Amino acid sequence: MRKKLQLVATLGALAFSIQGYSQQRYLNEVFSTVTKTSNVIYGNNISVLTSTPVAADITMDVYEPTGDIATARPLVLVLHTGSFLPAIANGQATGSKTDSAVVEMCTRFAKKGYVAVAADYRLGWNAISGSQDVRTGTLLQAVYRAIQDAKNCVRYFKNDRATANTYKIDTGRIAIGGLGSGGYVALAYASLNQTTELQLGKFLDNSTIPPTPYVVQSVYGNFDGTDSTWAPGTPPILMNIPNYANYSSDIQMVFNIGGAVGDISWINAGEVPVVALQCTQDPNAPYETGAVIVPTTGQFVVEASGSHDVIERIQLDTIDNNAIFNNSLFNDVYTTHANTLNGGLEGLYPFVTPAPGSNTCLDGSTESEQGSPWDWWDEAYFIAAYNAYSGTTNGSIVNCKQKLSNPDMSATKGRLYIDTIQGYVAPRMVCALDLPGCTPNPAGVKENAGVSNLNIFPNPASSAIHFTAKGNAIQTVELYDVTGRMVKQVSGLNVMEYTIQRDGLTSGLYITKIKLNKGGIVTKRIVLE
Repeated sequence: MRKKLQLVATLGALAFSIQGYSQQRYLNEVFSTVTKTSNVIYGNNISVLTSTPVAADITMDVYEPTGDIATARPLVLVLHTGSFLPAIANGQATGSKTDSAVVEMCTRFAKKGYVAVAADYRLGWNAISGSQDVRTGTLLQAVYRAIQDAKNCVRYFKNDRATANTYKIDTGRIAIGGLGSGGYVALAYASLNQTTELQLGKFLDNSTIPPTPYVVQSVYGNFDGTDSTWAPGTPPILMNIPNYANYSSDIQMVFNIGGAVGDISWINAGEVPVVALQCTQDPNAPYETGAVIVPTTGQFVVEASGSHDVIERIQLDTIDNNAIFNNSLFNDVYTTHANTLNGGLEGLYPFVTPAPGSNTCLDGSTESEQGSPWDWWDEAYFIAAYNAYSGTTNGSIVNCKQKLSNPDMSATKGRLYIDTIQGYVAPRMVCALDLPGCTPNPAGVKENAGVSNLNIFPNPASSAIHFTAKGNAIQTVELYDVTGRMVKQVSGLNVMEYTIQRDGLTSGLYITKIKLNKGGIVTKRIVLE
């Protein structure tokens, strides 16, 4: 319990000590109230939730800063969690656009001056099938439909801008983020864009001869969902309805909170910047690369890659999609804290949660690692709703099991985590959307953590920083503080290894610039503890 209280206290300290940013729109909450328009229909498409394909409206809640007079506002879409099944029916208290964390996120973004949208998307897959092909196939199809819905939502606002202009959106400044399952959708929105990515071995139905892709685009539609498609049958079954097909689905950034990407190879150069936050011991989605399982049955579904490996691929494989972040300076306390945990992977915020305690439920379930500590819910409502849905009196046990991975669940705790999420995401969103408030990197050159012939360690450092090169000698090492002032410089080295001493430098963020013999400059953020 002491560790849990210390964690909440740390989050609280972060929440009340935002440094380096003035009170300005998009970085801080400059509006006191928000206007919410509920259940706006943004599309109509084929749902398979009841197993019979049928056309259904898809809705969203729109949050706007009250009294705002701006006429071209950036847009943020927030996608909910829920394991691609409806709340309550999925055995969880979350799973809709009215989840407490989603409402809080949208309200915070709107107070910062964005138009924020909590969007529902089509749900439904066979999570309890005894066949892995059925589980994996129907889940991938569910993710695919949700991507199409998110893109449809983006096109809705682009159509609105060109016609009624109800929401006054700057359609060149759009970000999409998701929590849990919504994070899967956001990451796939940014990265699933080549037919070959649907044809990887793990995405083939091995019950057919020859194996066939789980997602056949001639049946389920193209990546944007802008074509009419039919499943074979007598008569054929309509499977995709295009909405606002004449508009682009392009966005400028995604952020993931507790989700994963279907395969790390989906991440390729030329895609939008990504920010990712996740619990390092997340039991629901791998933080690195690992198995995704059905929460209620423990059955394997597919191997996926979480926040760490996504950002590592972007940063260390020189894909360079996050160049805008590497070219920018973030000196807030959230970034400083993240940099003590993320191994120098800019754009990654690891949540290190307390080890499981000794809580148990009546069915013998015991406390597990935390995966979504930003969630909270009305326990009495959830218990009653589950009892009504299931026709049982098991609601208390199901609620207890939900709390085993969020044992001190409360609105206070959830909001503290959202303080951190917003504090880490907001300055990067400002840069990715080219909004006022983005500070250039004072070293003047983008950080490049992925040069394979140079190793910089440790990071964070306490007393000294070591540089080792391979096949390309180090010529000059420079160290800058956050104001851009050079605090150390060593030149004329021509060595393969070098160590720079701290020599009384204060704790904080620094930028090191290394010039190499065969050309090239490497810059990297270094944290001194």
